[in-house]
Amino acid sequence: MENIKEKLAVLIELQQKDSNLDKYRKQMETLPRQVEEKNNLLAGCRAELDEGKKSATQFQLLRKEKEIELATKENDIRKHSMELNSVKSNDAYRALMSEIEKAKQDKSKLEEEILLLMDNIDQESAGVKVKDTELKNNETKIKVEITALENEYKNMQETLAQLDAARNEYAGKITLELLQRYEFIRSAREGVAIVPINDSSCGGCHITLRPQIINEVYKGLDLVTCDNCSRILYKKEEPA
Repeated sequence: MENIKEKLAVLIELQQKDSNLDKYRKQMETLPRQVEEKNNLLAGCRAELDEGKKSATQFQLLRKEKEIELATKENDIRKHSMELNSVKSNDAYRALMSEIEKAKQDKSKLEEEILLLMDNIDQESAGVKVKDTELKNNETKIKVEITALENEYKNMQETLAQLDAARNEYAGKITLELLQRYEFIRSAREGVAIVPINDSSCGGCHITLRPQIINEVYKGLDLVTCDNCSRILYKKEEPA
């Protein structure tokens, strides 16, 4: 392809195809992140449920410990009450009565603690049921969403392969040397290798171009690049 105008037309179209491919790839890249976010949401729900179960279990274990302590205090009260019948002195009687009174106070305190623990257990158990229901609902919904995203990603991969193949086929319209030159500039200049002249300025870096550069572009005898950013320049076609 010797005609500079034709080369420029191919490069402009090729850049448009590459730009569309870049956008398509960026769109694809969001899908795995969305899947990860949804999996993290499920993991968070499971963690909250596990924490609730763990808390309820801890309250239950503590309740059992308190109930064992309560049984011990009740046994002490019965034992000391029976011992009252066999004491011989007032001092011994008063000592036993003091122990019985202390045991009763401890018993009363333990009963209050057990009641509080029972309330905590009820609250945690109710919370666990709610979280379990939420998790099941979220799992069903999110698994459907994840499957849809994975299917969409698979379809986009297939489409991307087709677009990529079409792009490469189109790129065959220019020489390998020119293609490599275009791709080098594009990779170095944020995906833009060829730009129009806008009011005597480079359409890429916007620097004012030398008159000689502008004249060379308008003559169309060779590919001309911007002195500043090295992008390939072309003359915009005036609307008919």
